[in-house]
Amino acid sequence: MEPRDPTGAIAAAEGATAQRIALAAGGLELPGHNAFGEPLACDRGTDVAALVRQCAQAAAEGERVALVARAVDLAAARSELARVAARGLGVVVHAITEPGSPDAPCSQAGISPALALGDLPWGMLFAAGADAVDLSLVARRAAEDSGCPFFVVHERTHDHRAEPVAAPSRDLVEALLGGPRPPSPPASAATERAFAERAPFALASAMRSLEGLTGRRQDVVERAPSSDAHVALVGLGSIGRAIVGDVDRQRAAGHDVAAVRLVSWRPFPAARLVKTLCRALAIGVLEGVDRPLSAGGPLAEELKAAFADALTWAPGYPGIGRIPRFATGFVSPRHALDARDLDTVVHNLVADERGQRTFVFS
Repeated sequence: MEPRDPTGAIAAAEGATAQRIALAAGGLELPGHNAFGEPLACDRGTDVAALVRQCAQAAAEGERVALVARAVDLAAARSELARVAARGLGVVVHAITEPGSPDAPCSQAGISPALALGDLPWGMLFAAGADAVDLSLVARRAAEDSGCPFFVVHERTHDHRAEPVAAPSRDLVEALLGGPRPPSPPASAATERAFAERAPFALASAMRSLEGLTGRRQDVVERAPSSDAHVALVGLGSIGRAIVGDVDRQRAAGHDVAAVRLVSWRPFPAARLVKTLCRALAIGVLEGVDRPLSAGGPLAEELKAAFADALTWAPGYPGIGRIPRFATGFVSPRHALDARDLDTVVHNLVADERGQRTFVFS
């Protein structure tokens, strides 16, 4: 089974909107012109930091630019990526993750290298299959509206499902982005925190606008079903997609289960997740990152912190009287979740205190 290749979705989205694309990972089949009829320039190289600098220069000069690179290679460009955020440039970087070889360390495989960039003042969305084109367009609109640059993380997974993608039309991208040229970069006097504070509102606006234009629902959190349940499963990216795709089978088998897929890692929708999950008695968090020396996986840590804020009546959070019981499972980047795995997670959660609090699927 060959890993699913996300480059088709990237080419469809950026080939329609960008004026310049920098490629540090693989080859994209790009058109000669974007949807507005403008020539599409392509820069190729292996020095990711240099490509980030080129993107920043082009964005500062008023071009709509994108970078495509492996997530593991972006670590070498951290300082340049930080400078992009400090300048308030609406750059979009497509970070491609890979399952990794059997002997690769966990920190270099799967989504770990992408989440390692999460401390930068960048937005970060996780695409999962067919929504990659839509989320790429959303990231573009949100970055340009807020001045906060965005990562879109695309996972190469061992998923056999073929999902054809189509390039967005000129009418769609013009209605969403306002025309062939991006707005002028925000004034340099603004701070990184000011750009970041705009990001949640810009992201929500972009998702609503795209939904209004296409009829396809977009949200920072995907939930199924809409009703509350005693047990909830939560995952990010492709893991979240697998959880949501299996929830109907779980419920048909008699389990009172809800599934939540997190789409936006940055900005992290903490209060929204608490509101979505607060009625659950037990929450199973399935992680794509193993951090055995920490207090837990990154998603579980963020969720527990959000519930602690809600319990202590932090502003903006729903009031709660208790925190659900958490169990965290690490899913190896080389392991494809299946129905038996998810049955195991649910049975572990309904076992109350007899269940394990941490477990691994490798």
